Amino acid sequence: MEYGFIFDMDGVVIDSNPYHKIAWGKFLKGKGIPCDEQFFDNVLSGRTGPTSLKIIFGDELQNDLLEEYLAEVDENYQNILRRSEDVKPIPGLYEFLESIRANGHRLGLATSAPPLNIELGLEKLKLEGVFEVVIGKVDVLHGKPHPEVYLTTVERLGLPLERCIVFEDSKAGIQSALSAGMPVVGIASGHSKEDLLKEGVSLAVDDFRDLSL
Repeated sequence: MEYGFIFDMDGVVIDSNPYHKIAWGKFLKGKGIPCDEQFFDNVLSGRTGPTSLKIIFGDELQNDLLEEYLAEVDENYQNILRRSEDVKPIPGLYEFLESIRANGHRLGLATSAPPLNIELGLEKLKLEGVFEVVIGKVDVLHGKPHPEVYLTTVERLGLPLERCIVFEDSKAGIQSALSAGMPVVGIASGHSKEDLLKEGVSLAVDDFRDLSL
């Protein structure tokens, strides 16, 4: 029987935390806001960009300014990624993806990232064309934790919800997938396994080396 395996991107496919730290650090420095390791972990890690910006600047942050700030952070990230020669996947990813494909199952990517972030990430990891369905920020009206990104991915895969499973690392992403009605495997790249289990994942692992079909 054919199953769908749906992956978030940042922190699940690509080990992007180091690059996001630099991108956010540069942005915040330009706004006169210090960003150390503790600030990143407490305010930025595992949260969507809009949520992080509203924590930093307040809920009254106007949408046009929020989008401008997000674009600035994304541009920083893209420039850093272009220059980086050692971009890595989450450990065990390549082998796990190959196992899924070898067993005749389907692969989807469901992310809140903009198109260029997705393109650069997949290019750096040499994963172009591996995911038959790729849904990103511009493909949906509502970002995570809304379930739209996962529901859209499942619809494009043409599989029933009960035959799909999601791999996530963030609380917003987990909420999104659970709200869509799918089980979630938590990848502990940004949160502890204990925290992921509290969010409702069916299983929490350090990385894909802990998984097999």
